[in-house]
Amino acid sequence: MRSRLSGTRRIAAVGAVLAVALGTSALGTASASAAEGAAAVDCAKGYVCLLPLFGNGTPVLVKEGDSAKYDPALTVAEVTNNTGVTYCVGGDLNYPLGAGRTQTGTSGVTSVTPSSGGACLL
Repeated sequence: MRSRLSGTRRIAAVGAVLAVALGTSALGTASASAAEGAAAVDCAKGYVCLLPLFGNGTPVLVKEGDSAKYDPALTVAEVTNNTGVTYCVGGDLNYPLGAGRTQTGTSGVTSVTPSSGGACLL
C-alpha cells in the first residue's frame, strides 16, 4: 500500500519539472516586466530619473522642464523619463528619451535637457 506522502511528493516533483520546462520563457517575461515596473515605481511622476551604476540605488532626479549638467560624467545604469516631454541625454551616448520611456545600459551622462521642438542637438 502506498502512502499519501509519497504521492504528494510525486505530484510536487512533476509540478516542479513542468514549471521549469514550461515556465522558462514566462519567467524571463515576468522578470522583464518586474524590472520595468520597478523603474516606473522608482521614478516619481514629473521627473527624469538617472539610476547611478554605483551607490545605494537612489536615483538622481531632474524636475520636468529643468536641465542638469554633470562634470565629471555621472555613470548610470538606467535613465527613465517620467515627464510629459522628450528629453535629450548627452554623454557617452547622445539620444532623445521620449516621455514615459526608459533607456537601460551603462553609460556616462554629462547632460539632461528638455528637447527643443522635439529635436536634440547634442
